[in-house]
Amino acid sequence: MSSSETQQALVLTSKDEPLSVQKVPIPRASSSSVVVKILATNVAPMSRGVFTGKIPFPMIPPIIPGSTAVGRIHDLGPDATSLTEGQLVFADFFVRSRDDPDASILLGYFGNFDPGSQKLMDGEWRNGSFAEYAKFPLDNVYPLNEDILTKQMGYSLADLTWLGPCIVSAGGLMEINIHAGDTVIVAPATGYFGGGAVHIALGMGAIVIAAARNEKVLARMAETFESTGRFSTVKLTGEVEVDAAALKKASGSPKGADAYIDWSPPAAAKTTHIQACLGALKPFGRCVIMGAIFGNIEIPYWHIVSNSIRIQGRYMFEKAHALRIIKLVESGLMKLGEGDASGMKVQKGFKLGDIEKAMDEAEVSGWGNLVVLEP
Repeated sequence: MSSSETQQALVLTSKDEPLSVQKVPIPRASSSSVVVKILATNVAPMSRGVFTGKIPFPMIPPIIPGSTAVGRIHDLGPDATSLTEGQLVFADFFVRSRDDPDASILLGYFGNFDPGSQKLMDGEWRNGSFAEYAKFPLDNVYPLNEDILTKQMGYSLADLTWLGPCIVSAGGLMEINIHAGDTVIVAPATGYFGGGAVHIALGMGAIVIAAARNEKVLARMAETFESTGRFSTVKLTGEVEVDAAALKKASGSPKGADAYIDWSPPAAAKTTHIQACLGALKPFGRCVIMGAIFGNIEIPYWHIVSNSIRIQGRYMFEKAHALRIIKLVESGLMKLGEGDASGMKVQKGFKLGDIEKAMDEAEVSGWGNLVVLEP
């Protein structure tokens, strides 16, 4: 195999061993697929937990891990009709089976527990973006307006990887029909995805209440978003009645907020904030749960029944959600990248061999801190 047919990639051979840089074949595009030259790919806070098995998502080595990415088209399948080689694109890693949409995986990250999802991950869509080149389904690749985003708006390619966590949160917000003027509680709001939900909800014209325990980060968020006139914060105390009253007061309505998006991490299994946030919703309020608690939670049962409150889970997003968020960014209504308007700090420049350091940074990252590999 010639050097032009191989690439450098991070390979996880075992959950008991660290990732290693190895020489592997460059994938080839087939029908309904695209090979992307990876220029920037984000490292999620849970990455080390997933790769070591501490977070019990189904993922079986050997595998090239990955995430969402920004890159250029390297190779196209014969049925591609509009994408062109060299075009700048955003590649998302949420892959669904084409003959059973209920079966899905996160490419190079983890699958679900059903046989269909495991088949997807064990076969065609096993490897992800922690490499110089990666193969994605054609449906997962979105063209980006390079002239607007990088030349007019001045975004770096690393900045654009923030699209990934923002689009995931958009899936939940759009699922519960958030409209301009709606009041939305985001909790916990100071994490990786919760922070993304704040960005998205503000970009959609909502009034946002960011709730969390971390007072220092909440203050930074307030400083960043106060100019919108649609942002406030509530520091959670752990007392359900106290927090529910504070959230309801922040909504500006005696009846409470219109909606609530939850991004609880695994460590929040015994939290009280879910009860408080549900208790702060008005009649016919909506709640979408998108976090990663693996146990059970308590809910204010009678409050939900008597106020006709809707609660639902949402896993990832739909293609229409991704297209809408890209449009919001390209129009300038939602800010990415570093700066006062977004509050973002982009930690870039990590190469494949720097993955352990990148995961160290990602583990302590929260709102405003994006860790990016640039293979």
